[in-house]
Amino acid sequence: MKKSPEKAALFALVFTAAILLFSCNLLTGSSNNNTDNVDFTSHNTNYSILVRNNTGERLIAFKGDLVSSALIGGIPAHAQNHGLPKNTSLFNKTEDFPLILLTESQYNANKNSLSSLKNMPFTRVYVFYNNSGDNSAVYEIADGLGGNNDFHIINASTSINVELRLNGPAGETIGYAPAGILDTTLRLQDGNYNIFPVFKRYNTFRDLVETTYPQGSGTGYAWFQTYSFGEGVTSATMNLKNLLQATTFTSGSAWVYVNNQTTSGGIRFVQGTQVQATATGLENIMTTRTFQIDMPQVPGTNSYADSVTVSNWGFGPTGFEKELQNSESDDTPVQSLTVERDKMYTITVTGNFNNGTLKAWVSNVSDIPSSELGGTW
Repeated sequence: MKKSPEKAALFALVFTAAILLFSCNLLTGSSNNNTDNVDFTSHNTNYSILVRNNTGERLIAFKGDLVSSALIGGIPAHAQNHGLPKNTSLFNKTEDFPLILLTESQYNANKNSLSSLKNMPFTRVYVFYNNSGDNSAVYEIADGLGGNNDFHIINASTSINVELRLNGPAGETIGYAPAGILDTTLRLQDGNYNIFPVFKRYNTFRDLVETTYPQGSGTGYAWFQTYSFGEGVTSATMNLKNLLQATTFTSGSAWVYVNNQTTSGGIRFVQGTQVQATATGLENIMTTRTFQIDMPQVPGTNSYADSVTVSNWGFGPTGFEKELQNSESDDTPVQSLTVERDKMYTITVTGNFNNGTLKAWVSNVSDIPSSELGGTW
């Protein structure tokens, strides 16, 4: 039966419109998924944060809070060294914050009610952003995320943020629970997990990113717990308040506190040809500065070495640093120095470079204050 000319024309119009819409979707990559306002481009130069996404999920990143004004950008699945865009209204000062990540499907389903996901985002990652210096650290998102199992972290009674790392205190991060949060829920895949809590915060007074972890009283190694999901086990809880009350903390590092008492201006701290810098990238010491010396990890263990031997320390103006000497009265150069974990070494520098009286020595060795190791429980 023949179609009327009017019906034929209408059919042709509808068919053409459908073809155009389909072609447009192919060209733009749009799937009507509400993420057209999210920048998934990797910014190679003017970026804010570098991220490695080890999961198969397209992720949406937020700075500090799940509100639309805190949206940073998107991260493609399996992206390596992905540079998130740098929105100057979000990134205008040096600070640490939780990078909150949602899957694309979570974002699409809750775009108008983001706050409903505050306690159960895809994950959180601790980030330190340096507004005036280097931001080349790459933050990893673990591939064990995104399963059907609930892992609850209770961090309500602590005063410090906690990262959860796999297989060691220097391992891959699977999540981050901010201080004072009653319940952070991560979704994990079936499998076995050795989870190490590591506490982090930016100390604005010392210009240090402090990293501490609990140490088992019986083993002397980093404290951890093992969890398994699968075969009917779909939920587990880590209550940090209950688990860590009687645990001691260690930093995995030593501190060097430089006290500049010279009369010829700022000085630098060098180890050989390497200039030491604070967390925000400051090198010149006008009065006092604190620097962190990291301990090496002991091979085959879950702990850091008790000490490390360093050499060729020098203090002074750029290019004219004076080598560390034995004591205030003994100017014999120190060829090597053993620094111990959780100790603070005060280096006093006096004199005047211009008249040749500059000298530097270790004037005091003390424990890092316990208030700096683990916060208040």
